[in-house]
Amino acid sequence: MGHMNRISICKLQSNYKSIVYNSGKWIDGPKTKELEEKLKEYLGVEYVVLTNSGTSALLAAYWVLKKEYHTLFTDPYTFPATYQPARLLGYKIKFIKTILADNISLPKKRLNVITHLFGQPNRLLSKTNNAAFIEDACQSFGAEFNGKKLGTFGKLGCFSFYPTKMFHTCGHGGAVVTNQENYYKAVKIFVESGRFEGKVTEEVSLNLRIDELKAEFLLYELDNYENRIKIQREIAKEFTRLIPLPQPFLEEKDGERHIYSIFNLCVENRDKFRSYMDRLGIETLIYYGEDVLPMAERSKYRELTSTIVAIPCRWNLKTSEIARIKKALKGWFL
Repeated sequence: MGHMNRISICKLQSNYKSIVYNSGKWIDGPKTKELEEKLKEYLGVEYVVLTNSGTSALLAAYWVLKKEYHTLFTDPYTFPATYQPARLLGYKIKFIKTILADNISLPKKRLNVITHLFGQPNRLLSKTNNAAFIEDACQSFGAEFNGKKLGTFGKLGCFSFYPTKMFHTCGHGGAVVTNQENYYKAVKIFVESGRFEGKVTEEVSLNLRIDELKAEFLLYELDNYENRIKIQREIAKEFTRLIPLPQPFLEEKDGERHIYSIFNLCVENRDKFRSYMDRLGIETLIYYGEDVLPMAERSKYRELTSTIVAIPCRWNLKTSEIARIKKALKGWFL
């Protein structure tokens, strides 16, 4: 492609300037409290606890529920951080294939985790049948199901603010949300070295807090986040119109708001497609391939893992880059 710039899947950019950095108040400051309040308002939940990563958020959630549950049911087609913290805490992990599967019902009297991959609402939310579950909404902050934000349906919801996420901070960050006061208090104690409202308890705990710089950055990002979702959704719709259906990870049914944090399509002859896009200066990624799965589960997902591929679809694509991607999709599919 000569000197044509390569269009990347992820491109981080920000005009953020830090007041907190120069203040020297880097831990337990007002920005953390302000962010918790604004996230409560945005998500429509009673309680928010900020953490230093999405993995820490999941660890805290599993710790809090450990007295109630000993077995976790999860689809293994996810980043392993979804279930590894539960494994660390001694949960028995049961893998069940729910992705792209119909007539699934979640086991009752066990803890389930519903993962919202790629910014898309997981339709298991309509099939929970009163089963106990938490939500891994780490890739889907701001996505909605029936007018309600993802991460707010289960006992606890977990988010990641890692830089590759659509809503992100300048490094690692995360949050646990809930509407139950007892869970909130237990999470708060666990992630804040055993303290609650400044008083030390005897509970087992870690230090998993976010810092002020990360909170300040997130407040900056939150101000314009809904506009970014709008732009990214419009770009995704432009691309989707050029891709033959069905495309399970691009679907958006009534009542759903997909944020397309990863624009994944399924393509036969994927290697040829990737070579074609590469020649046109457009990055592709396999997100996720079978190597993300436990060895014993890989054969169940081959139809998916052999065809899935991500292309750039982000709010900060230039008009010329959008046009190049659309031309490439037309050249391949039409």
